[in-house]
Amino acid sequence: MRFVPREWKWSYFSAIFACGAIAITLPLLLNFMQPALLEPVELWTVDLRFQHRPPLPVSDDPTQNQSGTVVAFDYDDRAATAYGLGRWPWDRRIHAQVLDLLSKSGARAVLVDLLFDHAAANPAEDKALVEATQQAGMVFYPIALRPAAEGERGKLLPFPAPRHLLQAEVKGFGEIPAVADITLPLPDLVKSARGLGHTQRTTDRDGVLREVPLLYAFKGGFLPSLALAAALRQLDVDPASVRIDRGRTIRFKPRKGEEVVIPIDKQGRTWINYAGHWGERFQHYPYSWILDQLKSSPGQASFPDRFKGKIVVVSNLTTGSGSRVAIPFEGDFPSGEIQLHLLNMLLRQQFLREATEFESALCLGAPVLLLTVATLTGGPWLVLVGFVTILGSYLLALQQVFNKAGVILPALNPILALSFAPILLLVTRYRFVDRERERFQSVLGGFLPPQTIKAIQENPQTIPRLLAGRTRELTIFFADIKGFSSFCKRSDPLQIQRLLRDYLTAMTIILRGYGGTLDKYMGDGIMAFFGDAEPEGGGEEAEERRVARNAANAVRAGLAMQKKMTELNLRWLSQGQEPHLIRIGINSGFVTVGNLGTEFLWDYTVIGPEVNKAQRLESAAEAGALLLARRTYALARNQGVLPDDLPPCTFALKGIGEETDLYAVPAELVAQLAVSLPYQEEVEKVESQIS
Repeated sequence: MRFVPREWKWSYFSAIFACGAIAITLPLLLNFMQPALLEPVELWTVDLRFQHRPPLPVSDDPTQNQSGTVVAFDYDDRAATAYGLGRWPWDRRIHAQVLDLLSKSGARAVLVDLLFDHAAANPAEDKALVEATQQAGMVFYPIALRPAAEGERGKLLPFPAPRHLLQAEVKGFGEIPAVADITLPLPDLVKSARGLGHTQRTTDRDGVLREVPLLYAFKGGFLPSLALAAALRQLDVDPASVRIDRGRTIRFKPRKGEEVVIPIDKQGRTWINYAGHWGERFQHYPYSWILDQLKSSPGQASFPDRFKGKIVVVSNLTTGSGSRVAIPFEGDFPSGEIQLHLLNMLLRQQFLREATEFESALCLGAPVLLLTVATLTGGPWLVLVGFVTILGSYLLALQQVFNKAGVILPALNPILALSFAPILLLVTRYRFVDRERERFQSVLGGFLPPQTIKAIQENPQTIPRLLAGRTRELTIFFADIKGFSSFCKRSDPLQIQRLLRDYLTAMTIILRGYGGTLDKYMGDGIMAFFGDAEPEGGGEEAEERRVARNAANAVRAGLAMQKKMTELNLRWLSQGQEPHLIRIGINSGFVTVGNLGTEFLWDYTVIGPEVNKAQRLESAAEAGALLLARRTYALARNQGVLPDDLPPCTFALKGIGEETDLYAVPAELVAQLAVSLPYQEEVEKVESQIS
């Protein structure tokens, strides 16, 4: 930012940072005004992270891609048709047989994801199911509930079986959802069950199930979810260790092991950390397969180890009976499978959590701040490249933090802020920097050659170098019209103006064509210098080549200007005007060059004795001729511009004295020497701009 003018630098910085702040504020304001508009998109970005995540470990053995702790037992259609079980609901004695089978096979716990809330037509069925539950001693049953609406949360509902409630210390701010109505299993099942838990599942607005409440508040305690009730038993949790920090965490301490911390949101929900697609991460045993094994091998000899030490989730997958729901990566997901994923998440402590307020603020502000810094340090292309780079890096960070740390960083607000930022920053940058750059180029364009202007356009950092005062060897050029003062006395102002316009325009085009820097017009006089348009550096040899090249171009420009005067005189004579001749003096030497004016009036010029000498050479030159200093002649001669046999001459220069080793190029020799413009494209461009 060295090219930013001092008087408005802080104003520019303030405006740029204000743009960053506005870019951050806009998505927050949009989210506040229209939360329903952005929330589904944000949830969709979470779904994408699920879809692009590597498989979640479900076993302590990294070579196993299925859980060794949690398995599924599925009631299927084939069992109904092949074994004559008929349409659902089946005889409850079948469920009793299943519980007996799993108990004898060594299952640690059985979660029955079926609600037996009314008595069977045959009392023997219920009796068999209750007895099997009692004998197994490790069966968990669900209850159905209706969450309390906002107007029903004032008074907590009592729970008929308080032994199944959790007692917990509660603090913090947030909500543990309350219950308006419940549906319990049969009373005898409630008494004989190892635990009860809710299976309440509420999808988001787009119909996808992503979060569930692990606890519901009742009078006297909290009812856990079915999976949490089983996990607390399996982890052997001390009931007195349960702590609820509303809006933040649920904590409990197993009797053996570290404290378990489950993140929850302000509605008391936790994210379901789905391990994978249905059937991929957990072993499923269809009931028909079990019956096949029993039929072929009476006595259960072939599969007891399949359930030994396992937690078994029993669910109904028969057609038309089991409920299904959409999850982040699958649109038709059996709801009974959700208990498997919740259990795996709780037992393996693979929790997901939302970003903290600090993390969210960092995600929102850091990308925009980086882009703001890019705006302050580079051009518009750096802003665009920075935008693409920062956006890509942030998207990668979203996925990696989700994969490695289980943190759901915000996506939409930071991306929106990062998208608003380049628009605001580029507009502001153009208003300050690019507009100022155009002003610089416009001002400098009045006296800099086309190649210098092109260098400024490609790299504005050259402006300070051009404006800084420095010493450099240049070739100085002076020209004026002989007898112009007398002409002005006898001519009208309009005629003088037209002649000067024709003359100065033509001469300026030639000077620029040869790479000269126009210094100023002094009435009919022209001052220019050659060599400053080229960059410095490269060593002494490169500098000498630069000086020689530009001295030769200055002489070429002088020859071309004298020949151009012949064309102009022919035009003026045809118009009834008198002809004119010009004198040209050229000198090469070390001068001070740069902006030698003030903030009120720039004056990009050269000063020094060599400049004065060039002006005296012009005054001493013959009309229609060039008068060169010795070094200028030597450099131009070596470049093949002038002949080798040009004789030296001596002139008395005003204020300097007698000067020897000067070289005059008379009008006769000027007419004989051939010159051509080396920068024809630039000349044509200048001519088109002037015309």
